[in-house]
Amino acid sequence: MQDFGIPMMSIHDGALEEKWARFENFATNLLLFHDNTSPLGEFRISSRIYNQRHVDRWIRRGIEYCPSVLKIQILICPRLNFPPIMGSNFCHLKTLHLRNVDLGSHFTGLLCSACPVMEDLELGNCRFFGNSSQGITSPTLKKLELDCCVYSTGYPLVITTPSLANLCLIYGCYQSGISLCKMDSLVRAEIYVLKYQKALSQHSQHELLCSLNNVTSLKLVGFEVEGMLNEKSHKFPTFHNMRTLDLHTCFLDDYELYDKLVALGSFVESAPCLEKLILKYFMFYLLSDSEWEIERKNITLRCQDGKIFQCPKLKLIEVIYDHDYNHQLIEHLRSLGRSLPDASISLRKLP
Repeated sequence: MQDFGIPMMSIHDGALEEKWARFENFATNLLLFHDNTSPLGEFRISSRIYNQRHVDRWIRRGIEYCPSVLKIQILICPRLNFPPIMGSNFCHLKTLHLRNVDLGSHFTGLLCSACPVMEDLELGNCRFFGNSSQGITSPTLKKLELDCCVYSTGYPLVITTPSLANLCLIYGCYQSGISLCKMDSLVRAEIYVLKYQKALSQHSQHELLCSLNNVTSLKLVGFEVEGMLNEKSHKFPTFHNMRTLDLHTCFLDDYELYDKLVALGSFVESAPCLEKLILKYFMFYLLSDSEWEIERKNITLRCQDGKIFQCPKLKLIEVIYDHDYNHQLIEHLRSLGRSLPDASISLRKLP
């Protein structure tokens, strides 16, 4: 195999073409022994593109053998345009992972019509483009991860996956929002939102929450949760099945501590079966430009008749932190304990 390797340094076109030709001949001869009546188990390609024509040809070559697992990773620019493929080549496809790939309208149509057994879809740093509405539709999909994807068609990204059990949306930019449909089977969801880039509007965040009311485990990162509560038209749905709620860098808006506790308590009350609440970097910044900026050597804990929230099954609140800057953590914990008195509070300091 060493004779066919293509080195990282640039080489003149003739030598590059010769090496590609030799390697393709080797692979073609190898695949001749594969039984075309049975699908290829897995086809995986990871490329630093030198010639997009070669990479495109290799992808087509792998898909031709109807793999059950297809993983394509483009490590550096230029990005790869996912080629139009015959739908029949995806009839056995269960797992599809793509990274740094541009996806046209034909891709979402392919998922809907040509992947009857798809179970695992992972898109990393992929871009959806086109002038028409696109969506991810699959009756069999069980796991979906969109990591730092960009969707800029001018329409909401519609995800219709009635068998989906695990959903992970990591940052990304969805200018017109995301619409989740038929999520009755969803068990676990993780939603990561960029705090300052407004990649997902507050209204879209609220709509996402309303679509996740069947989950048993929910993790939210960067959500403007209390901002939604302070909008009269926005109310939380009831999360009847939720057992674990993980809030990471949420509740950081410029509201008073009392208002933030009201927001948190209202969220908790919307999950009557909640058993564990995880709070990481919650309610305050480590370094602030407000009155906290001046180091306090003493702290006065004010007695306030705060509201007590009802969450009868909540037994544990785990607070994860790395520094109690200016005693803010102590003040927040005391208020939290008064608002949710039936739950034990566990502190875990990060190393």
